[in-house]
Amino acid sequence: MCMLTNDIYDYYNVSQGKITIPGMDDGEEFQLTDQAFDILGFTKEEKENVYKITASVMHMGGMKFKQRGREEQAEPDGTEEGDRVSKLLGVDSQQLYTNLVKPRIKVGNEFVTQGRNVNQVC
Repeated sequence: MCMLTNDIYDYYNVSQGKITIPGMDDGEEFQLTDQAFDILGFTKEEKENVYKITASVMHMGGMKFKQRGREEQAEPDGTEEGDRVSKLLGVDSQQLYTNLVKPRIKVGNEFVTQGRNVNQVC
């Protein structure tokens, strides 16, 4: 459902610190968390959405961007991870990338698109 692998190192955002804690079983912790959602009255769909949002953040760490030629404009460097994020969040992949590299911002009373460089996008 979340399109995740079993290798934590595939996910930059969550593999930068300690990845194991002695005496802690991740599978057991997951089951306890899932049961807590049930106790709190979360529906199946709400629980799945929490997992999908979490997985999206994990996948976003793998999104890559590159500088376009001599311009200061960033562009996607592959779209595999972004496509996964889009599917999990239920948004259009092309629109996701457009909003990351050329967001619409308010200037005075008008909205304009502003190109971002790689550092700004990341």
